[in-house]
Amino acid sequence: MGHIHASILFLLFLSNLFLIFTVVFGDTGEEKSVMEGENITLPSDVKQPNETVLWYFEDTRIALINGEPSTSCLYYGKGEIFRDRLDVDYKTGSLIITDIRSEHAGRYETEIIRGNSTGKSVPLNRKSNCDSTNINNKSSNNSNTIKTFNVHVNGSGLSPAVVAGIVVGVLLVAAAVVVVGLIYYRRRNSRNAGRRNNEEVLQEDEERCSLGSPEISS
Repeated sequence: MGHIHASILFLLFLSNLFLIFTVVFGDTGEEKSVMEGENITLPSDVKQPNETVLWYFEDTRIALINGEPSTSCLYYGKGEIFRDRLDVDYKTGSLIITDIRSEHAGRYETEIIRGNSTGKSVPLNRKSNCDSTNINNKSSNNSNTIKTFNVHVNGSGLSPAVVAGIVVGVLLVAAAVVVVGLIYYRRRNSRNAGRRNNEEVLQEDEERCSLGSPEISS
């Protein structure tokens, strides 16, 4: 029963370890890491010129790209944290964040509005000037999320890669401790069982000897 109980505990530990790995390294988007003050480019991988590209930061639109500056718009975002920080590649739909800061860390998503069969882009917000102060929340109408980025901005603290490495190291050490504990537990039980068997054999031998010895009369 002791071995079964220990095996169950070990399996539970492994399942929890797998869950932690899934949370830490789960498939929630492409990870990007950049130092504070640097520039970062987020590619959209758009191939067709008749596709309108939308960029969102934490579900708030920060860029609308219609293939040329006159029909596109860059937004400041909530709190105007992206004022004078954004640039785009109008051919590829890639987003460029300049002089990035810690408040720019988070989830970025790029969506596309599919063009029609005539090869013309969808007339979404097509005007010579745009209001960069507008706050537009993400909508799933006629659009598809094609890429997601989790951007980490590193200052003087530890980078996400270092933090992840520390987490993995701690988990591996914990797993090793559990394995060593189980091995020690099983060996101790084996030694105790062997000691009990030896004592039982000695006791049986003593009983046989006492029964087989002749009585000495006075």
